[in-house]
Amino acid sequence: MGLFFNFQTPKPKQFNYRPLYYDERKERLEKMKACAEAELAVEKEKTGSTGLQRGFLTGNRAKSKLRHATPEKSSALRFFIILLVLLGILYFTMPEIFMAFWKSK
Repeated sequence: MGLFFNFQTPKPKQFNYRPLYYDERKERLEKMKACAEAELAVEKEKTGSTGLQRGFLTGNRAKSKLRHATPEKSSALRFFIILLVLLGILYFTMPEIFMAFWKSK
């Protein structure tokens, strides 16, 4: 009976993976993070704060609103400049169209 009811499962093989390449970018990022954390810790000891305080980003918000408001004006100006350039090209390639337009009035 002992021969038929011996249910021992084999142990799984151990997986030992060693990467074949070195990720220099990842190492640099980790060093930069460590340096930044160390600087932040030193600054926190000096000032007693982390640097992020109430109203810290309000000035940046106002600057970003101004920066994002100007493309609307510049896009209209860009449109008229492109329109003038295209009309100039059309005039120099087919001046008879413009002459017929002016003579018809």
